[in-house]
Parts: sequence; structure tokens; C-alpha cells
Amino acid sequence: MIDSEEKKRILSFEERIDPASTALIIVDVQNDFASPQGVCGKVGDDVSAVPAMVGRLVRLIESARNAGVLIIYLRTIYDQPVLSPALAEQYERRRYPNSICLSGTRGAAFVDGIAPREAPNEIIVTKHRYSAFWGSSIDLVLRSNGIRTLVLTGIATEVCVESTARDAFFQDYQVVLVDDCMSSFSPERHAATLTVVGRSFGVVASSEQIRDIWDHTMPGRRNWQPDAKRERALAAIQERLDPRHTALLLINLQYDFVDRAGALKSSGKSISQIEAILPRVRELLLNARRIGCMIIHAVACYEPSEQYNELPAAVEMSKLCHPRSRGAQIASGFEPHGEEQVVVCHRFSAFADTPLALLLRSNGVRAS
Repeated sequence: MIDSEEKKRILSFEERIDPASTALIIVDVQNDFASPQGVCGKVGDDVSAVPAMVGRLVRLIESARNAGVLIIYLRTIYDQPVLSPALAEQYERRRYPNSICLSGTRGAAFVDGIAPREAPNEIIVTKHRYSAFWGSSIDLVLRSNGIRTLVLTGIATEVCVESTARDAFFQDYQVVLVDDCMSSFSPERHAATLTVVGRSFGVVASSEQIRDIWDHTMPGRRNWQPDAKRERALAAIQERLDPRHTALLLINLQYDFVDRAGALKSSGKSISQIEAILPRVRELLLNARRIGCMIIHAVACYEPSEQYNELPAAVEMSKLCHPRSRGAQIASGFEPHGEEQVVVCHRFSAFADTPLALLLRSNGVRAS
């Protein structure tokens, strides 16, 4: 588990954009957003700043290639099957004919000079919302490749770039906005994004500042490379159980599940197997506390007024662990101590609509 001092350590700029753990993100540099003949240009958006920005971006991409940085090209597609009523209405208000960036059209294609090369570290990710973190594989790609920092560029500054930057920060990535490699249809909105993001969500830098570091970076192992991935893998059981990156997750150790007076036993179900494991679980909990392992208690809470699906198991579960009942309380001997976290679950999975994933990522947990 990451300690509090390490969490608040301020990174140097060189460390922040280390090519080993950084991805260059190119947001929606597509003709419909960038060209006078594209949808945005045709409805009157000012795209005059785009050509100069693209020239700087091409140089930054080349610097990233030479430094071995992971490069992700975000491509927006707004075909009808993925266009929500809210988004369709927004585009109708802005007078976009037949939506924007439709599959197979020139408008959806990348601007000349921006297309990725055939290389393992150059990836296209298709998105269907302003933020790349909604309905796309970007978080999977980033986590799979050991990425800590996102260097963000593209169009439009205050819409898709800013939306992606905010969600990246909420997903615990370091964020760097490249002020001269982003373009907006309004200088005022561009400046406003730089002010807001630079204050609350990341840092702002120029492409020259970044190239000065990447152009002088020595060759070395990058986290996206297969050898580096194998090296990070937790192969041995001792590595997986290292308390520095392991959490003990205790699930549903509540009276309704484990006690003979609880609702599970009262409904006629056998709890003999549950009773058999309790001493071993208690011993495991005590050992985890002794070595300083992160401990999370996931507890069920099934509010009778909530609407559950009609699966037989779901109907049965809805009879257990009602709020404020004794059955919902954590059983004796397993109560949380000190800073141990409690996650309240309303579905079978402890990850469904709970802060569990946030807790794990915030504390560098890789095994549980």
C-alpha cells in the first residue's frame, strides 16, 4: 500500500513525462473537426488555428516516436447506434447535419500527417463520447501498458480534450496538457481550459518543453514492451502476497450470512461450510493486520425498496442484510479496526457501483 508521504510527493517534470510510463494522447484530430470542409468548418466554427497546431503536433509525435513513448490516437465515431438522444439533440442545436464523424467518411479520417504508423506503440482507440474514458478501451490499454502520465493534445481543447483530461485525473493518471498542440474554435475557451485544468487537474506545458526532454532521453525499456510487461508480472505467490501492493478483501462477513440466528440459516440454508472457514478467515485477518496489509470489508446492504431483477438468487438475497438490522452488521471478531475501509454493496459484485476500484487504484493495489 502506498504510504501518505509517497502519495503527496511532487514529481519533477522529467519524472512526470518519463517515456517509460507516459502516453501521448492525440484527441480527435479528424477532418470534421479540423478542416474548413468538415462539419465544424461548414457550420461556422473557426478552424483557422488548426494548421499551425498540427505542424507542432507532428513534431511532437516524431519526438515521441524517437523516445519510444506509447502513442494513442483517439478517433471519434458518432454513428446512429452509439448516438444518444442527449448527444443527438446537442448536435442538432449546433446545426450538425446527420451528426459528425460518421464511419467511412472523409470527415472521420485523421488529418493528413497525423495517422499512426505500423508500430506496436502506436494505437488507435475509437470513442463515442467527448471523454475517451466512456465506452472505449482506453483505460484497459493504459493499465495494460503500465502508463502513469497522459500527455494530451488535440481538438477541441474545451470539449473532448478537457473531458478526457478530467476523467483521466479521476482515474488516477497524471495529466499534462500541451498548450500549443491543442486547438479550439475560440481562443477564450482554449485559455479557460488551460487555466482550469492547470489549477485543479494537471499541469500545462509547451511542446518545446516536452521535446527538450524526450529528444535527449536515452534508449531504454518502456513499459509497453513485452519484456517490461513480463518483468512487472506477479508470477510467484510471494510477489502476489506482498503487502506493499496487496489488499485483503473480506466479503459479507455479516450476521445474516455467518450466524445461526441469521437470515440465511433461518431460511433453511446450511451454513456449515461458512462456519468451517471462519476460524481460518479470522486468523488470516489477524496476520494481515500484523504485517500492515490493506484491509477492506465489503458488506451487503439490500434495501427492500430497491428494485431487484427476477433471478431466483437475487430474490433470495433481497431478504438479507436490510439496512440497520442486526443481520447487516459485521459479525463479532471481524469488525473493522482503525483505518480499515468498509465498502457497502448493493449487488453480488463488490465492484458494482461502489468505491472499491477507487480504493484499490488509489493505494497501488495489484492483488486482492
